[in-house]
Amino acid sequence: MVNIIVTILAAVAGCLMCFEGYKLFRLSLGIAGGVAGFILAKVLIELTANTIAWSSLAKTIVLAVFTVGLAILAFTLYMKALIAITMIVCAFWFFDDFSFLFSKIENSALRILFTYLAGLLAGALVGVIVYYAQKWTISLFTAYVGARIISGVLSPIIWSGVSSAEYVGVIEQKILGADIGINYTLVRVLLLVAFCAAGFVIQLKTSKKIV
Repeated sequence: MVNIIVTILAAVAGCLMCFEGYKLFRLSLGIAGGVAGFILAKVLIELTANTIAWSSLAKTIVLAVFTVGLAILAFTLYMKALIAITMIVCAFWFFDDFSFLFSKIENSALRILFTYLAGLLAGALVGVIVYYAQKWTISLFTAYVGARIISGVLSPIIWSGVSSAEYVGVIEQKILGADIGINYTLVRVLLLVAFCAAGFVIQLKTSKKIV
């Protein structure tokens, strides 16, 4: 039940950012802050898993506190929090999507470190551009973040309705290469591109920022 609620909330939040990101930029930044908080909490739990015996309730509380806390903080600080929030979100997504770029680094710790650092640099660059940008850049940024949230939520659901995970993995490996695992990469990218393009076009046709 909790997973269903989280999925619905994430899909709604993603749609708001994707299609109304410029008009509701302050709210969108709050949503991005919530995503960043969730990411930080998840990383914290994973890093301390060997030293702390996390119960399901404890994990839920930590995730909720970080998610809501950073969402409120980002919404309150608004543009002052933009670059920091963007860096956190981009670092995680860069690691999630482009870690293969550093696959030749044999030391796992160094590989993770360099991947996250590259993501932080990319996030800082994006944050600075958006901070000083005009409507089209803010629209593209919010459309992408919203589409990324939507694609992450919908990809497993869509594939589970089409075929088994094992078969999906075979399709992905045939198209994208043997190094691709069963992680819905193909459908996630297709959804990301489709929603990002649609959200960007729709936002460009909207009026000035409301929030």
